[in-house]
Amino acid sequence: MLKFIYTIRKEALILLRDKAGLIILFLMPTVLIVIMSLLQEFGYSSVSRETQVNVLFLDHDGDSLGYKIRTGLMKAGYFNLIDSVDGKPATDSSIRDAVKKGKYVVGVVIPKGVTKKIRSNVKLMVAKTMAGFGLYDQRIVDQIPFGLADTITLYFDPTVKKSFQYGVVSSLKQYNYQIESEMIFSTFNQELSQAFPTYRPPALSFKDAVEFQEEYPSYHEVERIPDSAEHNVPAWTVFAMFFIIIPLTSSMIIEREAGSQFRLMAMPVTYMQLLMAKVFVYLLVCFLQAVLMMLAGMYLLPIVNVTPLVLADNIFSLVVITVMTALAALGYGVLVGTIAGTHQQAAAFGAVSIIIMAAMGGLWVPTYLMNPAMQHFATFSPLNWALNGYYTIFLRGGGLREIFPDTLKLLIFFLVMVSGTAYYRKLKNPMNK
Repeated sequence: MLKFIYTIRKEALILLRDKAGLIILFLMPTVLIVIMSLLQEFGYSSVSRETQVNVLFLDHDGDSLGYKIRTGLMKAGYFNLIDSVDGKPATDSSIRDAVKKGKYVVGVVIPKGVTKKIRSNVKLMVAKTMAGFGLYDQRIVDQIPFGLADTITLYFDPTVKKSFQYGVVSSLKQYNYQIESEMIFSTFNQELSQAFPTYRPPALSFKDAVEFQEEYPSYHEVERIPDSAEHNVPAWTVFAMFFIIIPLTSSMIIEREAGSQFRLMAMPVTYMQLLMAKVFVYLLVCFLQAVLMMLAGMYLLPIVNVTPLVLADNIFSLVVITVMTALAALGYGVLVGTIAGTHQQAAAFGAVSIIIMAAMGGLWVPTYLMNPAMQHFATFSPLNWALNGYYTIFLRGGGLREIFPDTLKLLIFFLVMVSGTAYYRKLKNPMNK
């Protein structure tokens, strides 16, 4: 036991000598969390608080449809309607130019007479329907054509995502459908009142038969809407812990090249004892990284007006997934450090492979946005297992039982990596290095 403790002390002293490296190791992930949370704050927070987008709005119609679209967009809470460009009343051309120059991301132009045309088409449709009951001359009604559809012009900045465009277009279509439904209901009542004097239309106006309710199922008794911090802090914590491969492999290669590894092997300790001592020291580093990043999410993000991270109720589960993630990262690091022959090999392969696993594991692009093949490959990335474990705790309110499959896979990955390291050492005589 004393041998193991002294070996740990030796590894800690070596690590502490590189003060600049330690600062970078802890500082850079914290900066990354702040930047990414700021960049993604709008995307995740728009579901929980109003983040308004300026929309150039020009209503030539001045009737029911224009009014419905204007009030609908304003009530949505996400749009700030503007009817002027550079202090002058907006026109079709000024709206187009403003969006083209990137001053605004979206512009809406409603043509003149669009509501009037909708009314005409609705009356004709009702008349054609009533003709089927013999209330109108079928031959005359059938000869009357529907009016051509008017066009509501939407100008979008080319940099706007398709999802945002789809949301705006869907909202406008919804308002149009509501107007048409209300007009059909009202017109039918009017025609029936004229055809049947004793008919009394219902006092109630047309009501939607379906409402939509948004829920975010989780293990919490009280449902919470996820925010950007709960997505970004776990993701970049996992990324930072796996990037420990750079200093870890560098330490292993320095020992080999300087010959200190051979002197250590002359001591009454095994290579695996030396390796586990190194793993233990770097495990503490990874754990401190995670703690620092969690604290940054809790106390640093509010300073830059980002929703702070709220720690999960089950702290023990959080500790377990953090330790298992760190072990998986270190297991991969010691295998790469054992196989790599030079600093360049270890740094290049280690960094690129971690980036690939991060991208494949859903740290940069959510897995649900990937094609089916990539979604399948994502399940083989240890970073995906770690991220899913954190999400289960933070977003789904899970505990040890819920994260057990992910922690088990991370532990097995660590054991496989360490076993691979030991097997490689047996195949290759270390004295040749």
